[in-house]
Amino acid sequence: MTSGFQKKRRPLSLIFYLIGFIALIIGIVVVGALAVSYIRAKEEIQQDYAILKNNTGNNAVESVWLVNKGLNLMDEDLNPPMKRSLAVFEEAYRRSGNDPSQMNLSQIRLDISPEFSGTANLYIFNKDGIIEYSTLPEMQGIDFRQYPDFYESLTRVRLGSDFAADPVVRSVQDASDPDVKGTLRKFAYQPSSDHRYVFEVGVESKEFVDIRSQFSYQKMAQRLKAINPDLSGIRVYDYYGNVVAREGESATGGEHFAERAIRNRAGFSVPDAADGTQTRYIFVDLRDLTAVSDNSVVVELRFSSLRLNTALANLVSNYLLIGLFAIIMGIVLAYAAFRKLTGDINAIVTDVEKIASGDLTHTIRSVNTSEFAHLESSINIMITKILAYTEELERKKAELQVAADIQNAFLPKNIPRLAGFDLAAASLPAREVGGDFYDVFSDGDNRYALVIADVAGKGVPASLFMALSRTAVRIISRWEKTAKRVLDGSNTIFIEDSGSTSFVTVFYAILDEKQRVLTYVNAGHNAPMLRRADGSMEELMPTGPVIGLVDEPDYEERSVTLARGDVLVMYTDGVTEAINEKEEMFSEVRLWAVIQESHALPAAEMVDTIRRAVESFCGNAPQFDDITIMVLKVE
Repeated sequence: MTSGFQKKRRPLSLIFYLIGFIALIIGIVVVGALAVSYIRAKEEIQQDYAILKNNTGNNAVESVWLVNKGLNLMDEDLNPPMKRSLAVFEEAYRRSGNDPSQMNLSQIRLDISPEFSGTANLYIFNKDGIIEYSTLPEMQGIDFRQYPDFYESLTRVRLGSDFAADPVVRSVQDASDPDVKGTLRKFAYQPSSDHRYVFEVGVESKEFVDIRSQFSYQKMAQRLKAINPDLSGIRVYDYYGNVVAREGESATGGEHFAERAIRNRAGFSVPDAADGTQTRYIFVDLRDLTAVSDNSVVVELRFSSLRLNTALANLVSNYLLIGLFAIIMGIVLAYAAFRKLTGDINAIVTDVEKIASGDLTHTIRSVNTSEFAHLESSINIMITKILAYTEELERKKAELQVAADIQNAFLPKNIPRLAGFDLAAASLPAREVGGDFYDVFSDGDNRYALVIADVAGKGVPASLFMALSRTAVRIISRWEKTAKRVLDGSNTIFIEDSGSTSFVTVFYAILDEKQRVLTYVNAGHNAPMLRRADGSMEELMPTGPVIGLVDEPDYEERSVTLARGDVLVMYTDGVTEAINEKEEMFSEVRLWAVIQESHALPAAEMVDTIRRAVESFCGNAPQFDDITIMVLKVE
């Protein structure tokens, strides 16, 4: 269970605010400086990382070219004997009458074997790229159209007249080898004189393996990985997607990406956010247009960002420690400085506390520093002025209370009891005094005058004009018995006394108690709402201008007959124009809804219901204007 009041939290000492402020400044400066330094250092680290990564890619391409160049130099030594062998091949074709079926390939193979240290084999391709004849039975019938690039080059050789030689490449093992995973062979090609066939000599030698070991992609991979600490893995793929060298970790799906690079003959990068790696696929175009086979390769470089992330993390940690140390040192130095400076402040605070407790005669003690001495003098002068202002405010407050009491005296203390009617009214000024008023008085012969008015403005000026208006209406009504003549006379008096400095909206009605007829003039006032017993609604609209606007307003007088169950609600614009925190107005629509819901209540309760509805709608928003409500119910 909570008490009716809460203990006020003790405020912090000024020294803590000053230290906090200094710490904030130091923090902003340090954080700003460290942030700029961190950004620059981060950019340098990232730039070094990127440069090293790009250099590795460039080195990989250059290394592939160097390896390929060395292999080609070794392979070119075999071109002359292979050219001579193909000449023997062509001569045997002519002797057979250009009929390969009549050629003795085994004998031709024996004739050319002395040219090579390895094993030589012969192949004859037809125009469809199919091996029709070969010294290797398992190769017969292989359709090389399944290798479009190779078939295109083979057709070019068949239709031409030049000798063509491949570097040492992987060979097809048999018809079931679409991936070209056979042994290393050196191939040379020559078209038949009638361009119907292509003769091929293929040489297989153990020397090829030795040469490859000397000019190895594997050694290249090992060397590149040793140079770049961010290179976690490297693979080299030949044109058919076979891995010819590997070192370190392999990228997931590497074969698929290598095939894509070969197919597009272009490289690309594949980032992997899951493990913080980036894999580059570099297509190295080694295609020789004079050769049949494509010796191009794809180099897969898998870069790890672990070293980069570790460096950045260490950078953040170091900068945080530096910043924290700078802030702590700043706070310590600030505390030491302000501890010395706040001695005089504490003395002044003690004196101010005595003054705040009510002892306005107490003066601030003398202090040593010129700044605080000036503060001491200023506070003492301020206290003297506060004393004078307090006395003046008390005097004005008393005068304002008198004005409020006088204004309240203008309002009816007791509303007359009307036979067959229930009448109630209330007024709530926005300030101590206001410009709204209502009045109910007898006009003789069972007739009663009902008045509700709103003077333009608020506060004391409006209250003065309110007194003038109410007095004018009361005086004129003594000898004028119609609503029109009463407001005509009141308008004349108001203009003569107030000039054109203000105006008043007035609803003046004369109720015939017996006839139950309401005769009224609405001088620019909010239209009262008349709820009939059947639930319908009528508005008693203005019948002329506001009082104080024109010299001859020529008001129109109207009458309505009231019946049992009818309810007439008269109000000022402080009701419908009340504004809530969202700057929305209460409006006539909401007022009508409240009337509909509360029409069965007594008049006094209806007045209170409307007032509470407006207050609930406004919430915490201040009251914008004076509120006056009068309710007349026919019983």
